[in-house]
Amino acid sequence: MQSSNLWTRFKTISLISLAVTIAVMVAATIVEKFHGSEFALEHIYHSPFFFALWAITAICGLCYIFSVKMQRNPFTLTLHLSFVLILVGALVTHLSAVNGILHLREGESATSFELEQGGMRELPFSITLNKFEIQYYPGSNAPMGYSSDVQINGEHTVISMNNIAKIKGYRLYQADYDEDLKGSVLAVSRDPWGIGITYTAYLLLLVSMIAFFFQKGSNFKAVSARAGWRTPTIILVLCLAGVLIMMRKFIFTGGSQLMPVLRTPLLQVHVISIVLSYFIFFSLLIIGIFGLAASAEKSARLRDLSLTLLYPGVFLITFGTFLGAVWANISWGNYWGWDPKETWALITLLIYSFPLHQSSDGFLGKPKAFHVYCILAFLSVLITYFGVNMLLGGMHSYA
Repeated sequence: MQSSNLWTRFKTISLISLAVTIAVMVAATIVEKFHGSEFALEHIYHSPFFFALWAITAICGLCYIFSVKMQRNPFTLTLHLSFVLILVGALVTHLSAVNGILHLREGESATSFELEQGGMRELPFSITLNKFEIQYYPGSNAPMGYSSDVQINGEHTVISMNNIAKIKGYRLYQADYDEDLKGSVLAVSRDPWGIGITYTAYLLLLVSMIAFFFQKGSNFKAVSARAGWRTPTIILVLCLAGVLIMMRKFIFTGGSQLMPVLRTPLLQVHVISIVLSYFIFFSLLIIGIFGLAASAEKSARLRDLSLTLLYPGVFLITFGTFLGAVWANISWGNYWGWDPKETWALITLLIYSFPLHQSSDGFLGKPKAFHVYCILAFLSVLITYFGVNMLLGGMHSYA
């Protein structure tokens, strides 16, 4: 009994630490609005306190999942381990990655670049800017894309917004340009270990999420059996249809007007996954309203219906969020930059994951409490989709 109480405390500490982490991220996006991104990164996202919160969450979570012998459900185990591995990859990137800026004028060569932290670092190659070019949207002076024609160790290469250069462990990205169009600014990144660990974790996460639905003895199987398969399937199909209708113009007609870095299947799948999860969460909001007004028996059935939908909803926002990280890394050399939109996407993911880790005899095991939680949780979706654009800004403020 004492051992059982100990492991339960590990789970409780992990969830409390995660809740505090969410609160800190919410505060960080507000601080960033008034004091800027660099201030938020230095004093919050990269602070020892924030790192400690993630470490406590991960360590206590690991202690709990092994104490309850989660290895009996292998894909549930690997699903949780993949998140720990993501945190490990992020830590390795933070400690070992090298990032900086390389400014070149046409005809100019360089063998070093300026580090983000200040100072210079030598490159294991020489790079020369032959010509900088900018492309405009048809019939306007609005930049659509830009590229740098360079020589790297004598070899001709074109670096553009959707075409990075990779040489000797370094990656070069088109970042900016001079106003007279005679100079180029390249982002320089070197992260051989962190990216490998993180991408391995992403792959493990994807395989685990898919396999989870076919795993015997999972809580998803239990609640879906109680809820019945037809209604959740109908709701999922309607959500998918709604998303495809809404995205039709963007995917099939609007794509030609996007800048090159945005014209990629990764973006389309990323957006569809995120928006589909939002439709599912909106369904939970509607079900929750009906559940509060229903009898105790019907409210319990509606809770099981919401739980059945919650699993694919959480998995879709997880898939979409980390696919966006892969796209960002390919395009800009940084898979996670704590932009307000991506931070709030992570907050939403964690908020909706919380009920999946509550036991049936806990507070959220009560149908009415569960419905109230789903109603209030949708506020995070509204802030992520609308609030960031209107109030917080950031790189994703257009989305």
